[in-house]
Formats: sequence, structure tokens, C-alpha cells
Amino acid sequence: MNYFLGITDIEQAKLRYRKLAKQLHPDKGGAAVDFQEMQAEYKEFLLRLQQEQKVITPLRKNTLEENELINELGRLAKVLIKKQVPQEYLRQKMQTADSPLKKGLFENIVNLLDSLQ
Repeated sequence: MNYFLGITDIEQAKLRYRKLAKQLHPDKGGAAVDFQEMQAEYKEFLLRLQQEQKVITPLRKNTLEENELINELGRLAKVLIKKQVPQEYLRQKMQTADSPLKKGLFENIVNLLDSLQ
């Protein structure tokens, strides 16, 4: 059977599935075998569609506005690091950390941020 023949996107597939489920479900007078076959085809269709989209979907490029925002956030991060804002926060967290692992993690991050100055 080709229950989903001609369907090209997930929204169409969902609509077709709902319609077919109402017709084929055993509680609605359909045969259990037909309903199970339709469900299996639906799952296969969704997997195939997902794989195709992974291959076809190009990476979205940032808009000029997004690039400007990213650059501004980068400049802000550099200023904050230079002024020791995140380092001071992390030093406070180090003092209240409840495990040596967390303390060590905070210390390593502080050291990394200090090296970026």
C-alpha cells in the first residue's frame, strides 16, 4: 500500500495519518492489519523525510543584523572579562561550591578567562 504517496512534508503527513487512522482503526470498523500497516508506513515515511531534510537543509546564514549583534556581544564579553566581572562571580561561586569538583571547575574557568585578557 502507499498510504502516503504524494505527501511531501510532515504537516501533510500528519493530516493524512489522522484521516487514515479514523478510517482504518479497528475501533472504527477497520481491520487491525491495515491499521498496523499504515502505522508502519507512516513511521518509515517520517524517518525518510527526516533523513532527506538533514541532507537537503542548508545551513542558514546570519543576517546582517544578527552578525552585528554577535559582534557587539563579543565586544561586551571582552569588556566584562577585562573588568573581571565573570571572574569575580565565579570566585564567589568557588567559595560556596559544595564539592571539590565544582570548585576546581570554577577555578579552571576563572584561569581561562584571566588568560583571555
